[in-house]
Amino acid sequence: MKNIALFSILTVFLFSCSKKNESFESFESSSNTESDPATIENLNIQTSAFTEIDSTGILMFPLQMGQNPTEDRDYSYKKMPDNGFWNIIFLNSNTNEYHLLTENKVLILDYNYNYNAEEGVSSSKKTDHIFYMMRSQDYNKDRLLNDKDPAYLFVSDKSGKNLRQISPANYAVNTWKYIQASNKIVMTATKDSNKNNEFDDMDEISTFEIILDHAESPKEVFGSELKDKLKKLYDRDWKKIK
Repeated sequence: MKNIALFSILTVFLFSCSKKNESFESFESSSNTESDPATIENLNIQTSAFTEIDSTGILMFPLQMGQNPTEDRDYSYKKMPDNGFWNIIFLNSNTNEYHLLTENKVLILDYNYNYNAEEGVSSSKKTDHIFYMMRSQDYNKDRLLNDKDPAYLFVSDKSGKNLRQISPANYAVNTWKYIQASNKIVMTATKDSNKNNEFDDMDEISTFEIILDHAESPKEVFGSELKDKLKKLYDRDWKKIK
C-alpha cells in the first residue's frame, strides 16, 4: 500500500511539472512540435537598416520578419508590431564575426547607446554599454508580447554581449536616465498596484536606481516613510469637501 501511495504521489508531481513546462514552452516557442519546413520557407528575414556603434566597426542589424501566405492564403505566424524588433545581429566588421543579442523570446522597442542624453552631449558622458527597452514577460498570460505587457530596461556591453535586465520585474518602465556623476541609472516605473493586469494612470509609479557597473538589483529611491507622508499630505489638502 505504501508503494502504491508513493507511486500515486510521484505520478501527480511529474504530471504537474509536465503541465507547467508545457505552459512555459507554449509561450516561449509557440509550439512543442518540430518546425514545419514549408512554413519556414515562407519567412523573409529583413535587415533593412543598420547602425555603427561609436566608430568601433561593430554594426547593429535590428531584425524584422516578413512572411508569404501559405497555399490556402493563410499566415502561420503572429503579426509583430511595426515599430518592434524580435532580435538584433551584431557584426564586427573588422573580423566578420557576428552573434545574436539573445536567443530568448523578446520584443525590442528601442535601443540606445547615447544614454538618453540630449542632442549635442559630449562623448565623455558615454560608457561602454547599450540600453534596450524590451518586452520579455507575458504578464497577462495571453500568449502574446504586446503593449499590454511591461516594458523592461536591459543593458549589454558595446559588442552586444552580457545582456541583463536592470529594471525591476513586474514594473513597466516609463523613463530612465544615465547619471554620470554617480554612474547610476535612475528610472521611473509603474506597478500594477490594483492588480487588473494593466499598467495605467490608476497605478502607482515608483523611482528606482541601480549602479551601472555593479551586479545588483535595482533599489527603490523613495522609501515607505516618505510615501506615507505624501499620502497623508494629499489626503489633508485635497480631500473632497462634503
